[in-house]
Amino acid sequence: MKKKLGFVLLMIFSLFMIHPAEASVDPVEEIRELVNPEFMTYTSGSLRPVKDDYGITDTEDVQLGEGQPYYIVSSEFLKSSSADGEHTSDDIFEHGGFLFVMEENGKPVGNVDVTKENGTWSISRLSSGISPVQAIIDTRQQLAAVPDTKLIYDQAFGLLGISQNEKYIQTAGEHQLSNTQEIDIQSLGNQLIRQYQESRKLPPGSAGGRLFPSDSTNAHGKYYTVGAVIFAGFAIIGAAVMLLRKRRSKL
Repeated sequence: MKKKLGFVLLMIFSLFMIHPAEASVDPVEEIRELVNPEFMTYTSGSLRPVKDDYGITDTEDVQLGEGQPYYIVSSEFLKSSSADGEHTSDDIFEHGGFLFVMEENGKPVGNVDVTKENGTWSISRLSSGISPVQAIIDTRQQLAAVPDTKLIYDQAFGLLGISQNEKYIQTAGEHQLSNTQEIDIQSLGNQLIRQYQESRKLPPGSAGGRLFPSDSTNAHGKYYTVGAVIFAGFAIIGAAVMLLRKRRSKL
């Protein structure tokens, strides 16, 4: 009886100790299958009128090619870190989405950005740029030799490259780091924090404000709202004055 009880307790303990491995990102193939129906609505609809911009001959031949999870600068890192602290790649970057090659009969014609909105993966952008396509290919090739290689694709900071062995290698994009386009993660983190801090001091729409386009968009929205309220106020006052004049004229 004691042996059986001991065995049962051991099994229960084992169940508590075993945890399913949590994947940091969803498998690329799973995401491709998930968004492919949505992608097909683009190829049969809105992509057709602009196919010349992508160099596409027939949109019916366009498919989602290879893909890669990409990483963006973590907002938490920017808010809670200092420009003279110690940073690692895991501190700076967080999973942002998936980037797929858009191809026609095997020929790259652009890229497809897939992000998660309200808990659902969906296509957020189709672009004709070839630089992200090359970055996807470079990342996949590097992964075979360096397992910690990550595709860095942050449009807000103009970053497009790969991160590996605590170094960032810029392959394209707007953010010019150095002549060699390679920088250690520590220095990159410090630069990003300084840019973030400077951008918070500048008014929306000024130099550096592009790092956080949502801020400027919200600001414009506020201006439009205030303007609408003021206009409505004048309209109400005007209507009230006219009504008062009519009443006086009748008297």
